[in-house]
Amino acid sequence: MSERLRNLITVALIAVMAVALVVLVATNPSDPDRIQSIGSRIKCPVCQGESIANSPSTMARDMLDLVAERVAEGRTDQEIINELLGSFSGAVLLDPPASGSTLVLWLTPVAALIFGVGVILWWRRHPPQVTTAETDAGTRRLAPLMILAVAFGAIVVVAGFFLQDRGGPASGVAAIDTENLDDVSNETMEAVIAANADHPQVDGMRLALAERYFQEGKFRTAFPHFLAVADSTYASDSQVVTALVRLAGMAWEGNGEVDAALGLLDQALAVDDGSAPALYLKGQVLWCGSNAFDESAGLFQQILADPELPDESRQTVQNDLDAVNARTACT
Repeated sequence: MSERLRNLITVALIAVMAVALVVLVATNPSDPDRIQSIGSRIKCPVCQGESIANSPSTMARDMLDLVAERVAEGRTDQEIINELLGSFSGAVLLDPPASGSTLVLWLTPVAALIFGVGVILWWRRHPPQVTTAETDAGTRRLAPLMILAVAFGAIVVVAGFFLQDRGGPASGVAAIDTENLDDVSNETMEAVIAANADHPQVDGMRLALAERYFQEGKFRTAFPHFLAVADSTYASDSQVVTALVRLAGMAWEGNGEVDAALGLLDQALAVDDGSAPALYLKGQVLWCGSNAFDESAGLFQQILADPELPDESRQTVQNDLDAVNARTACT
């Protein structure tokens, strides 16, 4: 084999292996880098144009913690982004999907494979001017190297595919039964929701799952599901109000964010101005968070004016109204 050909093959193998090394490193960033990267692309829902990675808001911190949990679970970046976008709608995506880096991850190993094959084809069309015996001997010596180059490129392509798609959610779930979910596991409901995010009936299942997480004290997990229902174009008014009230409760009771909670409750009351849960929670927030006694008293009185209010709830609201009128500090 000529010196020129030997050098060409060496360069080709080095190029393929170098590219493969870059791809494998690029597809396996550290967890903190992944969390920061994902968080920088998602808008904080209670901030002015800030990402959850840069916002000091407690809600943003909780959302970033959720991203960290998903990263620790082994979810891919795209799965985590899809979950957040499915929860917050497209309005919270600060920039378009970073297709450039994804294209590099896919096209680079393919280019490496094509390059290796190209070298082999070039060699076959431009063989060195040697005798037949020398050519046969050189081919036998070169064959393992050519096979190695092609196989290595193919392995990189396949590895890139699995690194991109590992752990994907179940898909193709055709039927959604939201009538009886008592015997349906959280995992199954998550899979159905992920595979049918745009289905008109999925909001009932999503709300039931969010309520289940809420009752279990898993507020960060419940949060994106409640918000998805609140933003859904298919959800009923009662579903939207329920989701908004829960979100407001988490913002206030969990994070002490008065303005965020009041904003969510105003959205709920814009949908149903007679919603007792929304009125009561707003009264609580105004009383406990702002010492707005008069406004709080007005809301409690509005609830008590409902003749259908259950006796137990009526007594609770009346007790709170008496405390507010007495200018008693909220406990």
